[in-house]
Amino acid sequence: MKLAIVIFRNNLRIEDNPSLFYATKSNDRVLGLYSFEILEGNLYGFKKCEKYREAFVKDSLLTLKDSLHQYGINLCFTNDFSSTLAKLSQKFDISIYFDEEVGFEEQNLQKVFTRYKHKSYFNQTMIEPFKFDFTKSFSHFRNKAEKLEIPKPLGLPNRVKTVEFESVQFSKPMITYPKNAIFFKAGEHRAKQRLEDYMNNIHSYKETRNAMSGFDNSTKFSPYLSVGNISARMIYYRLKEEERRGYQSQSSYWIYFELLWRDFFHLVMLYSQNRLFLKSGIKGIDFTFRTDRKSLDEFFTANTGIDIIDASIMELKSSGWLSNRNRQLVASYFVKNLGLDWRVCAAFFESYLVDYNPASNYGNFAYQAYVGNDKRYRVFDPLKQASMYDGDKYINIWLHRKQNMKNINYEKLAQKVKEEVFHIK
Repeated sequence: MKLAIVIFRNNLRIEDNPSLFYATKSNDRVLGLYSFEILEGNLYGFKKCEKYREAFVKDSLLTLKDSLHQYGINLCFTNDFSSTLAKLSQKFDISIYFDEEVGFEEQNLQKVFTRYKHKSYFNQTMIEPFKFDFTKSFSHFRNKAEKLEIPKPLGLPNRVKTVEFESVQFSKPMITYPKNAIFFKAGEHRAKQRLEDYMNNIHSYKETRNAMSGFDNSTKFSPYLSVGNISARMIYYRLKEEERRGYQSQSSYWIYFELLWRDFFHLVMLYSQNRLFLKSGIKGIDFTFRTDRKSLDEFFTANTGIDIIDASIMELKSSGWLSNRNRQLVASYFVKNLGLDWRVCAAFFESYLVDYNPASNYGNFAYQAYVGNDKRYRVFDPLKQASMYDGDKYINIWLHRKQNMKNINYEKLAQKVKEEVFHIK
């Protein structure tokens, strides 16, 4: 009996899912398969997937399983793609449908799928991949990308038949979030609801996106994009539809602009063959980052004495979320003020962020560490940034102590790191 197997990884949705769409158009029997090995492992002493992302993924899987049933498809769970596919191949004439991804481990796992008859699709970006100089800046990429037509999203799959097969049982972590924490309910229907809800805010996005606190200050699409509850193309076309109904503004354009940044890091990761994971990044420069244990311990336990940094660490460890502004502050402080190896902090973010994806996380960290696509050496002053973006309010939410900002000359400290680590006078 012929059986098409749709691999689910970071494509946990029904609509605009090429693997699922084409599998159901060309086959009578389809089975979905997901493996929890994706969530396992450790890096620099951190779990690769802390409870916040684990819970979000597992909630997404439960809603996906229900949705697939409406199309006659069973979704099975395993802890090992390789062994399960081997068992399935003994019982059926299988063909594999999967989404291509970026990232070393993600691409390595794809070698398991290509052992069999297979079809693969790249649906990680809004635009179709195109060749560009991945060592150059975002502006170089943007000038080319904005001229490209964005493919329209695919529709819904066909209803087909399925098979029963062994499936592991799983439970999701129970999480109690602190007051004022930002958290997300998972699933394709919730991603679409969030998209609809935010259409009321698209013309204020650029003015509010840098706020450190609040839910509607930014789109909050990223968790849904990270696991594929929704595609970037669906967001783009819904945004365009809303602009046609009303008007285009600098803010509504800026949402598209941020989606382009996401595409940029995905394609830099793809074409650099994962060099964004290397200490030397895409520049191939091996800077002498420090390995001071005391500084690392103080940083990861939120005891730097720099309130805006410590508050950010507390929020991330307590909720799995951090605003984009705070992510930049934390990364800059870790690399440009402490001079520490950026890959350690990137692994910390990978562990805790509910919206982690390898391209955006490591692309942004390499950018901060001056081994990525940034052509300028830039440093964020945490005190100035805190004062610009209502940091006092944010600090009061996440730090249960009186403000205790260290008396530090940030410019002097940053200059020392600039000279000693990055060898720039």
